[in-house]
Amino acid sequence: MHSALSLFNQEGLPNVKLQRIADDCNISVGNLAYHFQYKEDLMANIADVVNAEISSIVNSKNHFPLLIDFDNQLSKYHTLINRYAFFFLDVMELERNFPTIHEQRVRYINILINQIYHWITENEKKGIFKAEIHSDQYAHTAHAIWMIISFWLTQKRVLLKKDQDEEEFKILVWNQLLPNFTELGLMEYEAMILPQLRDIDMVVGF
Repeated sequence: MHSALSLFNQEGLPNVKLQRIADDCNISVGNLAYHFQYKEDLMANIADVVNAEISSIVNSKNHFPLLIDFDNQLSKYHTLINRYAFFFLDVMELERNFPTIHEQRVRYINILINQIYHWITENEKKGIFKAEIHSDQYAHTAHAIWMIISFWLTQKRVLLKKDQDEEEFKILVWNQLLPNFTELGLMEYEAMILPQLRDIDMVVGF
């Protein structure tokens, strides 16, 4: 399964056949088929592993009230999307040919967006974020952050920015939130988050 995951990440899900995986493992395709008769069987096993990791990150019992806690969540998201790159790059392939896996993905997407939304609104109540200017403002912010997380690798490939790192990923997310900080929130951000970001000059100044 490790070999299959590596090949899916490197060559793309639709381009990797069972024979390619067998060759990489130095076994016959018949031997591989004994364990995974079809590519769908192999994908189901990988999806179980991916979903377990996603579930551990978006678990409703996870509590991350502070800005630094959310920053730690971003590190987990960044690790996840790189470890299972094909899961985020080959979205249409998953939707067309692996509908059950796609349905699970959509379920976790909604959980993730709701988790981010509730984190923002809880910090709004604590005076870290300003009150919404219009209804659904923070729902849209949460949706935008999900888009950055899910399509981070896609934009890297399209724009040929292979050297973009975790700090740049985090900066892009934090820039969605910066305009909404109160003075109290900005103080916490400057004290807890800015020191961790390497390319501080990229962050919008106040």
